Amino acid sequence: MAPTTGTETLAQLRARAESADGLTDPEIEAFMERMVDHRREVDVILALLACHVKKRSAARSGAARRRGFQTSAQMTAAKIGGTVAEAQRLEDMGEVLLGAQEGDDAGEQHGGKPDDAGAQNEGQEQATSKQKATGPTFPYLAQAVRGRRVGPDAGALIRSLLLRHPDAREASGLQVDPGLRETRLGKLPLAAVERATVDKCAGLPLRSVRSLIARLEADLTPPPEAERDYEELRRRRFVTVREDRDGMVQVHALLDPLTAAPLLASMRGYVKGAMRRNQDDRGVDDRTPEQMRADALGWLGRHATSCRAPHDGIKTTVNIRMTLEQLQRATGHGTVDGISRPIPAAVLRREAADACAIPTVLGGRSEILDHGSAERLFTRPQRRALIERDGGCAWCQAPPDFCDAHHLTYWRNGGRTDLDNGIMLCVGCHTWIHRDGWQIRMVDGRPWFIPPADVDPARRPRPGGRHASTMSDEDVAAALAAVA
Repeated sequence: MAPTTGTETLAQLRARAESADGLTDPEIEAFMERMVDHRREVDVILALLACHVKKRSAARSGAARRRGFQTSAQMTAAKIGGTVAEAQRLEDMGEVLLGAQEGDDAGEQHGGKPDDAGAQNEGQEQATSKQKATGPTFPYLAQAVRGRRVGPDAGALIRSLLLRHPDAREASGLQVDPGLRETRLGKLPLAAVERATVDKCAGLPLRSVRSLIARLEADLTPPPEAERDYEELRRRRFVTVREDRDGMVQVHALLDPLTAAPLLASMRGYVKGAMRRNQDDRGVDDRTPEQMRADALGWLGRHATSCRAPHDGIKTTVNIRMTLEQLQRATGHGTVDGISRPIPAAVLRREAADACAIPTVLGGRSEILDHGSAERLFTRPQRRALIERDGGCAWCQAPPDFCDAHHLTYWRNGGRTDLDNGIMLCVGCHTWIHRDGWQIRMVDGRPWFIPPADVDPARRPRPGGRHASTMSDEDVAAALAAVA
């Protein structure tokens, strides 16, 4: 079947999709990529329209109220058949797009000639005054959205992050905490943070974008505020238990990250062990993952009421990760395996004193200070080192408790048991990577996944591990050089 062209009508594209049985896998993938481009172009148009609806609905007798809606977002949600939250994201992206356009117009109107210093200074003052009146603009983000590098959902998340930056708060006329300018990202120019964030988010799935934005928000939060925020999370924790008429018991819980961490580690260890035994026994265990988690809670209760009972070899260690400086000074933030939200270092340092929590102390470049020696099986320190580098499964980012350390070159084929020859993979990814002929290469200590030719004829490497969705010092340096 011939490739799609830019002149096909929607009816023709729909007909092509309905007859896609005749397409090869690469043709379907290319067709889908083109449709994603079209969808993002439509999203840009909808975002602009949603923003215009919001502007026209600002007054009490505005467009939304005249049509029976309390807010512009409700009106847009009704038109697109989506949620109010989705409509609000479109409005946010429309503001980014229109704000960048108005900023360009202001620059052209008030730029002045190079030899007319008075006019140029006057234009700069007027442009600054306009920015303070309308808030900050994000031209690089707007360019990425218009160019379809970033979708509206990811763009809205990036915008929410950038609005926390001290330069953005100042441009909005908001008070700026002096401690905010001492944070990792608060020290940098807004333009550099914007560029680095957009470049890192481009091409990532939305789940990875959310995780990245959560970590970057922690990089824009002063330590006292981060500790207050965490204590507020902790105050919201609860568990309710209710027995139904048929005897079933409903358990509903809302837990802060550190309270949940050991529970999650135990449950995941139980499920992982059950799934591994089921794989060895060729599917004898017919329980669903949800049923396994329920049984894990029962197992935990029985173990707690009889601590001398065996624990079936399930590892329930909680790994806490922070730099040496964070451990010593209680500044910044670290992470807990299996929890995506960063946690203030001062809170983690207190938790590290617990016997069931093991702190993994990192050097300034996230290098493990002591990771043990090479042998046939990966040692616990080496496993912790691989988890720090890969963040869990190096491909799908499944939690570390679901993963095992694997050799890239098998040990029986002469492969060494060291970090450059090791990778963390969950059971599912380990199976299909070997089955489907993918390759994994380490470049500068980071894993790259190379698809087979039938998946990608060019065999373009795809980044894996934590660095795929983490902003490194190298990413920041590149952004600073670009805006300098």
